[in-house]
Amino acid sequence: MVTMAFDPNRHVSVSSGSFHVDVNELCAAHTLVTYEENLSVGPARLALNAALTEADLASIFAPETAAGLVGAISAALSALDALQSSVDDLRWKLQDAALTYADAEAGASLWEAVPGSPLGAQLSWRSLGAFAIFPAGALVTGGGALYHEFQDASASAGVPWLPAVLMPGMTTMMRRRDLWNAAIDGIAFALHGDEESGALFQRDLGRFALDVNSLPAFRGVAQALAGQGVSQDLNSTSTQPASGIAALAAPWVAALYNRFGCGHGASYGVAVRGTDGNTRVHHNEAAAHIPSGTLDARTQAALAAMPDTAPDTHYEGVTTSADTIEHIVDMRGGDADNGEIAIEEHVTVGEDGTTTRSWTVDIRGTQSFAIGQSGPQDMTTNLQGVAGMASDQLNAVMEAMDAAGISPEDAVEFAGHSQGGIMAAQLAADPGVRARYNVVSVVTAGSPTATVAPSDVPVLSYENSGDIVPGLDGNATRGDNVTTVRFHDYKATAHPEDPVPSSHSAPLYVDEIRSTLDAARSSSDPGLGALAAAEAHRTQALGLTPGTQTTIHHYQTRRITQG
Repeated sequence: MVTMAFDPNRHVSVSSGSFHVDVNELCAAHTLVTYEENLSVGPARLALNAALTEADLASIFAPETAAGLVGAISAALSALDALQSSVDDLRWKLQDAALTYADAEAGASLWEAVPGSPLGAQLSWRSLGAFAIFPAGALVTGGGALYHEFQDASASAGVPWLPAVLMPGMTTMMRRRDLWNAAIDGIAFALHGDEESGALFQRDLGRFALDVNSLPAFRGVAQALAGQGVSQDLNSTSTQPASGIAALAAPWVAALYNRFGCGHGASYGVAVRGTDGNTRVHHNEAAAHIPSGTLDARTQAALAAMPDTAPDTHYEGVTTSADTIEHIVDMRGGDADNGEIAIEEHVTVGEDGTTTRSWTVDIRGTQSFAIGQSGPQDMTTNLQGVAGMASDQLNAVMEAMDAAGISPEDAVEFAGHSQGGIMAAQLAADPGVRARYNVVSVVTAGSPTATVAPSDVPVLSYENSGDIVPGLDGNATRGDNVTTVRFHDYKATAHPEDPVPSSHSAPLYVDEIRSTLDAARSSSDPGLGALAAAEAHRTQALGLTPGTQTTIHHYQTRRITQG
């Protein structure tokens, strides 16, 4: 694994606890700092460089005097560089926060028309020249900002459909424009063309989701989804309704693929096998609609196709959140046909001789971007997870937990990368799961969990500023018990064998999390202090000590499908 230089003290933003973000103030502060930098730092550098040139010329006549002057000017230039670096870092943090929370908080849309603001064109000759050459672009931007401001106000008043009713033509045009902007930022992310494409994509996707959610026709369709198990908030920028519609359509598409010899068709449940060879089967509602003999045959076929489960592994010491994500990286048994879940059993003997047992449930990310695969870690599960729906993967995790023998009083942590983080948050927020288990912690890396995260369980959410995935739900991750850590390590390079884009790579997250935790232990920075406190809380809640003995149990999973 190769990464770029990473300084956690400068390139990490941490937000924790219940808070309200005034995006207007963030935009105003960012714009002011941008203008001050352009009006102060630039001219100061020009003046110092001019003075340095004169001092170099003077060295011909008075070398000793000029040498001292050159040294002083060079030192001033170095100090100016350091100042600009600090200002640029502050601007990035303001921009990152403004973009992330712009639609989640709303009410800041007019800043789209202000050059130099986080939501507007960058303050550069190129951007300003584009406005001068193509004035209509400025008018379109201004008109869009006014429309979005009206849309935000309508959503806040509880009538988000009002702009669509009063201005149907404008609504259609803005919906296309917002979708286009989201597509552009998605391409920029894929090409590593813009360091802020992750946050920009989240902003644009959230804006487009609000466009769609506000349409009267779509609201009628989306409200009907409640009876289909789709969780939703139609007055927000959530992509839950659209994800739910896609998830409900997925079985039909999978069945169609199966008819043409592609895919595996409908799912009738999931099978889970542990290291000891014991197998557990969870049939879903669809299983009740086929003959029992057919169901038995398909169940046996799924069991016969499952590979051997990885052996248990053991280690000693405190499991940090970085270690937990690394254990997910180390899992090798999942693919498009089979999934894998690992459950860490932590056993700690106290000074008084009492034994405490706690657990961490490790959940992998997406293993196939197709739908209807026999492996439950596919796109179907992604759609169901963002929509807040039940899924075969959730059932597989529950079966694995039962097989591991987790008792109701044992502390349990759910951890996951990407899709695994969605599952982790969804499980921790499920009243049925909470009634059976003592859930004390959630750790996610690169996961869109804002719409499914629990409100009363501590969540430690790691995100990369260049990672497009955490923003796919259209909302910023936040809440009373959520600590969100955002890295600015956009251009880091993942392992060449890792097919995942570098900013979303699980090994990269491990590297960043470990570096940041190391810095947080000795830092006086309040943000890193909040991270250190969150990490200490999960360690205490799980009862982990340097003497803790941990065994990792592995479980293979597979859907029971048509073929």
